[in-house]
Amino acid sequence: MRDDDAPTPRTPRAEVRERLLVAAAQEFAESGLHGSRLDTVAARAGFSKGAVYSNFASKQDLVAEVMQRQTNLVLASLRELVGPDLAAEDIGDVLRAAFGRHDQTAQFALLSEFRGYAMRHEAFLPEFVRQRRALQDGVLELVQEWFGAHPEVSPGMRLEDFATLLVGANVGIVFDAPALPGVDPGDVIAAVVDAVVRPR
Repeated sequence: MRDDDAPTPRTPRAEVRERLLVAAAQEFAESGLHGSRLDTVAARAGFSKGAVYSNFASKQDLVAEVMQRQTNLVLASLRELVGPDLAAEDIGDVLRAAFGRHDQTAQFALLSEFRGYAMRHEAFLPEFVRQRRALQDGVLELVQEWFGAHPEVSPGMRLEDFATLLVGANVGIVFDAPALPGVDPGDVIAAVVDAVVRPR
């Protein structure tokens, strides 16, 4: 058999799903959920529309999986930077990097699309709430782990409130970015942390 007669290797299923999820995230952020077509998502990933339906039960299923992937990416990024061995004097600078090291425009466009979709599709709202809760809980877990390893400092408030404040401040600043030219979410988050975290 000649080399050019050899069958083309089949793309592993996990890779197909990942490429579709990445393409869908880009398409949803750029065109919105309502304006996005599954054949466009498939083409963007380098596959036919059939690849979408062989990996996801419906468009809503794809939306949920894209949101889950984004939630996982955010938490993984934070876990890489904020560990129990991080010194108290460095926490502000590290959080400045964590929240301000990349453009969050596309990420927030996606979150806005997910929120709007959840408001218009009652069946999706519980999934949206579950995933936003998972993000909040993930940040709280990091906060609890870090303060547990640093009894020499106090947040000056309940850890649950501190975690909520970090997430809410970041989302709010990115939402209002057009009205806050030059304001970096990372700088604001770091300022909040430096103002709140104090020696016991």
